[in-house]
Amino acid sequence: MAKAVQLLHASSSWESFVQAYRGPSLLSSAVGRLPHPAAPLLANWRSEGVPVTMSGEDWSHEKIQETARRGPHKSAKDYADFVRDEMASFAEQGFWVVLPLPEVEDRSRLRLSPLGVVPQRDRRPRIINDLTFSGVNNETVRAGPAVSMQFGRALLRLLYQVRHANPAFGPVYAMKVDVADGFYRVNLNPDQALSLACLLPKAPTEPRLVAVPLALPMGWVESPPYFCAVTETIADLTN
Repeated sequence: MAKAVQLLHASSSWESFVQAYRGPSLLSSAVGRLPHPAAPLLANWRSEGVPVTMSGEDWSHEKIQETARRGPHKSAKDYADFVRDEMASFAEQGFWVVLPLPEVEDRSRLRLSPLGVVPQRDRRPRIINDLTFSGVNNETVRAGPAVSMQFGRALLRLLYQVRHANPAFGPVYAMKVDVADGFYRVNLNPDQALSLACLLPKAPTEPRLVAVPLALPMGWVESPPYFCAVTETIADLTN
């Protein structure tokens, strides 16, 4: 966090700070030349980041302070050590940046949501930004390509493909691919990312800590369609 503050003070703008902190997009520089209708869209996300557009007015200073006093979910406090380790790892990879509240409280577009932790059976917990509780999801202008998402009837669609596969090519094989920290592979627009900031648990001697996602976060209503637009493009080209 100290290094982030130092870099922020040395940067000419918030956007230049984010670009220096997280590094270049993980999308290829050649993405705009893909033989696919989504190529120009992906190229724009690579250069500008995914847009985060809110329908409401910027939050007042009073609302920001009131929300900060409430802090994160109890689950985040219960898993405080896990949250700190997880955020440290994410910060090192440029997915999030953690800053003291005074460093961002007067910036435009800032909204604060409570961070929570979801326990998972036989797996490590998962952090989630509760953007529904704060009203940010409700204020979000839906601009993501929802058509890229496929919900429901997955087993039926899979069985259909198996049943109608050409037997001349032999047995049917299935493969499941999981992209580690998948959402975090798609960057947000630097200036607009402040609308998705969340509150972290803190030690008694620390200032209030704010984490700002620099890539698609868990808990944002628009993360799935933006992420699926990338993965569906990959699937289309592969097929």
